[in-house]
Amino acid sequence: MRREHFLKLCLLLAATVAPLAASPEAHADVELTKISVTAKLVEIPSKFPPDDLYDYAYVMRYEVVGGPLDKQSILVAHYKPRQPRGKIKDKMKAFVAGTLRSFSSGEVHKLTLTVDLKKVWKGPLIDDFAATDRKSVRYWCLQVDPV
Repeated sequence: MRREHFLKLCLLLAATVAPLAASPEAHADVELTKISVTAKLVEIPSKFPPDDLYDYAYVMRYEVVGGPLDKQSILVAHYKPRQPRGKIKDKMKAFVAGTLRSFSSGEVHKLTLTVDLKKVWKGPLIDDFAATDRKSVRYWCLQVDPV
């Protein structure tokens, strides 16, 4: 009898938690605040982890050279930066776009960003800037193209 109660409890718990872990596609219609800027990638603080270990987003520093945040230093999270943006076909496809093939310091990118990072990404965030800068906004990059 106890095993049956345990199984029922597990099923009830799974039914309760499953909607909370829904994939991004289920939330692709979420309204996001978008900002378009042109910015120079000035800092990739460490080596990107391998993509086969887990899904992650990685924070890089940009200096804005055009757009509403002109002349500001901003922190931008990119999903799996080892992959060309156009090759991302997994659950994050609805939130990652563009034609950029790789990230290198010194390049200038056209970025479409959102301040709503937590609406888009709930997984691991590799943020080497967090130790020295907890106050700055972390933007999520919805689209990145070379200039």
